[in-house]
Amino acid sequence: MSVVAVDPVPILEELVRVPTHNPGGDERALASLLAARLGTLGADAVEVIETPRPGTVGASVLARWGRPSLLINAHLDTVPPNAGWTADPFVAVRAGGAVRGLGAADTKGAIAATLAAVETLRARGERPRDAMVLFSGDEEHGNHCMHALLDGGALAGCRRAIVCEPTGLQAGTRHRGIAMIVVKQEGQGGHSSRADQLPAPVGELSRLAAAVYEWGRARRDEGPPGFPGLCVNVAMLEGGIAFNVVPSRAALTFSLRPPPGADVAAILDELRAMAARLVPSATVEIHHKPPFATRALEGFRALLGDVRVGAPVDLGFWTEAALLVEAGIDAVVCGPGEIEEAHAADEQVPVAELHAARDLFAHALSVGGGDADGAA
Repeated sequence: MSVVAVDPVPILEELVRVPTHNPGGDERALASLLAARLGTLGADAVEVIETPRPGTVGASVLARWGRPSLLINAHLDTVPPNAGWTADPFVAVRAGGAVRGLGAADTKGAIAATLAAVETLRARGERPRDAMVLFSGDEEHGNHCMHALLDGGALAGCRRAIVCEPTGLQAGTRHRGIAMIVVKQEGQGGHSSRADQLPAPVGELSRLAAAVYEWGRARRDEGPPGFPGLCVNVAMLEGGIAFNVVPSRAALTFSLRPPPGADVAAILDELRAMAARLVPSATVEIHHKPPFATRALEGFRALLGDVRVGAPVDLGFWTEAALLVEAGIDAVVCGPGEIEEAHAADEQVPVAELHAARDLFAHALSVGGGDADGAA
């Protein structure tokens, strides 16, 4: 008698009921629920890991089978509900062949599919092979949890990762990084009749803003195929209180999105040098997330199949796969749902994709990390 695969839909309905919007939700509550469920599925170890972050605590749950070298990861936090929901975002609704609810696509649907995959394997008398399942917190608002897990060695031994984000179950293998630069300048401030004698924070930073803009324009045709330019955005120039007051301070904020393969350190050094040349006394703050590119896609063939490996896609959004690759864990991005649904009102995920994701993850977990060369 054949074993019926476990349905991920009721699992997703349960997950949506737990508010994990970030900020404001309770990641610890969902991590505890997930840990309890994983604890019944024959894992060798299950643990909830709390991570301090500004104003609150993030939480993740890890389950291990054997000596994990494969990681399947989905984040358990969501964004806050967007305006325009036509029903309670924390009550999952099945309609039109989809499940609607906050996080259904991004990425509680992937969590439900992963749990259903492990439960399906258990029903067949099987278990994941040298694999780890990680449901991580704080992906939507700072990435403190993933940084802490990597820095603390919790993912040591993992060589490959499937990072679940809404890709329509295609294999995402490249995306841009993000860098935000804030340049601050201070002066004495005073009456505008003394403007010729006083430092001019807004004026000096406006020169830098124009230079950054032209610097970005000159590079719009540079970059690897599919990723031209650096997407330089001069976003804000703040300072001043009135037309007849010389400002005492000003701040310029701009951003860029380096393509995969870019020398991010060299780019940021060039921008620091530009700021130092044009506004020598300014302070420069840089916050950046690296670009992402799968290093050896062929190594995922046994896990994802010929079709996905043969037709990888570029992604227009950032993922924590970039942090994993930077830490030496090769990764692809693959999960149910479409990015157009993420962060939107009435977010939904197709039921058929939940079932397909369950089957894909069950296969990947059964192959697991035991194939050192990526061969089945």
